[in-house]
Amino acid sequence: MNIIPNQENLFEDNSSKQVFYYFNDVSKPIFKTKEIFKTENKIILYPYSVSTSEGIKSKKIKVIEFRGWATLGDIPNDFKTVAKYGLKTQRLRTFVQYLYPRFKQFEKLVVGIGVSNRFSDKTISMNWSDLSKILNKVGTEKRYYDGTRKVTLNNLLSDITTKFTRETSHLNAGQLDFFLQKFDSFDKISKTDVDSLTRVLETSPASKISITNNFIKTKDKINKVFIEDIIKKFEKLMSAKNDNEKQWQTFFGANSWVFSHLFPFEVILRKQEAYVGGKTIDNGEGRVVDYLFENGFKDNYALIEIKTHNKQLLKNTAYRKPDVFSYSDDLSGGISQCLDQKEVFLIENGSKAKILDPKCILVIGLKSNLNENQSRCFELLRSNQKNVDIVTFDELLAKLKGLLKVLNS
Repeated sequence: MNIIPNQENLFEDNSSKQVFYYFNDVSKPIFKTKEIFKTENKIILYPYSVSTSEGIKSKKIKVIEFRGWATLGDIPNDFKTVAKYGLKTQRLRTFVQYLYPRFKQFEKLVVGIGVSNRFSDKTISMNWSDLSKILNKVGTEKRYYDGTRKVTLNNLLSDITTKFTRETSHLNAGQLDFFLQKFDSFDKISKTDVDSLTRVLETSPASKISITNNFIKTKDKINKVFIEDIIKKFEKLMSAKNDNEKQWQTFFGANSWVFSHLFPFEVILRKQEAYVGGKTIDNGEGRVVDYLFENGFKDNYALIEIKTHNKQLLKNTAYRKPDVFSYSDDLSGGISQCLDQKEVFLIENGSKAKILDPKCILVIGLKSNLNENQSRCFELLRSNQKNVDIVTFDELLAKLKGLLKVLNS
């Protein structure tokens, strides 16, 4: 047998298989490299590396077994490395590297046609049809992100130097679908996400949208997911037992559009925690309203004061039985605060801006906490309160649910 030192050579050839070994510089077999079975359509590789300092040693995966292929030329290209065999492609290496942390003793990979998928501590068996689908997905994703990263780096550099020219990035056919298939849920979608998806739909060529109703329904579906998320956040805040006024202010600050349902006309949030005046000579006691809205004609304002859902609306004991109740301290104090803010706002700004008669809205308490007699009394008191509109948190939630109902229908 003609043996070439320092490389792989045929060591044994019989009726059942061929066995190959790596031979050292004195033509001695020191490491089994592969076995090719002649009657079983089976090939076993023993991946290795050679270096002058460490000699020959096994790879982390010590054994790769192929079932269903008769010759080395038939095995998948992902395993055909230069001069040897092992993990050739980046997509295959990425897949295997993902398995290492979960299977720390993993040292044998079985790949084949008709092989059942099985994962144990040391041996992982995979059907080639399933593995190839995974590798195709991994490869496609890598190409997508490589291209995206290149354009991103180029455009970021173009912002700071003329050595780079900004490139236009296009959403190619299938990319959006490929990206969205990565996600199973969209429950955490934000308003910015909705705006982005809506922009894709609105700027799509008319030829891509066969029926206008389909386009509208798609936008409604996006809006529905967004409204559902807002309702969940609202209900979570309403479940709090403490006075979470700051959390409510943060929520309404991020979703000020919710207040638009309280007006019969267009409104714009002018400022959150707006100073409306009233400081003393010592620069103290200034009035700050939670939200200052301006109408679309910019000739009037609305002052909105937020309490919490835990504030009482009426006193628990009837002033005169059975159905006459007094304002709670929270509600009467809130009304007084609104009226004070309005007065100061008019004094400080009435001559400087177009202000007719600012609307005051107080969001407080839960109407559902009232009994039948209290509810009747509350409606009488509220309807006769001409200067401050009183809205409860559960009424505001009902408006959101009504909007969702419209989208669902």
